[in-house]
Amino acid sequence: MSDQRVERAKVPIVLASASPRREQILRHAGIPFLVVPAGLEEEAPQGEPEAYVVRQALAKTRHVASRLRRGLVLGADTLVVDGDALLGKPRDAAQARRMLEQLRGRRHRVVTGVAVVRAPAGKGFGGAAESLVTMRAYEDAEIEAYIASGESLDKAGAYAIQNPVFRPVVHVEGCWLNVVGLPLCLAVDFLQRAGAILWEVAPPDECLHCPLWHSRSHQESPPPRIGRA
Repeated sequence: MSDQRVERAKVPIVLASASPRREQILRHAGIPFLVVPAGLEEEAPQGEPEAYVVRQALAKTRHVASRLRRGLVLGADTLVVDGDALLGKPRDAAQARRMLEQLRGRRHRVVTGVAVVRAPAGKGFGGAAESLVTMRAYEDAEIEAYIASGESLDKAGAYAIQNPVFRPVVHVEGCWLNVVGLPLCLAVDFLQRAGAILWEVAPPDECLHCPLWHSRSHQESPPPRIGRA
């Protein structure tokens, strides 16, 4: 390995998120990383969903990057889109209940913005992934039990696709991990383009036959580079 590649390999990857799901995705993939939560108060969802989630992801990464001497900072933000309604994390159990009732038995979009910037300058890449999700017609009692479990409050749209008891989703078109909260294919692409040396990335079983993962790994056109204004 050249000296330049050795130096690039030493650049730490920093996850600007306190989400245990995003930590789990990176850990399962075998990507070494540190966690430095951004701790920013998120703005209310508004405008175009894709622009909103990318803006939020960039705000998180740049906030963390400004406090570091070096590193590649990875951030993400997820939003559920049901028609014209933009659903972020519910404020309380009552709002979580309304979200789950609204989404029941219907199809909606999940959009996740991903950003990778280099510390401390804040320059890097940003983009979004989208999945179409169809929910099953779960019962009111199931909603109440899920809300009582406490798992609905820290998730966009008030649900977790991976919950083994509630299991609210019957079909996903697009990236499964995008619905969990971090499209690994997009995150890995941005990390590598920003200079990370990732020798082997182990996607989960849900990604092994995903055409998005394979097309992303062979993609030649770069994502938009984001610089400071």
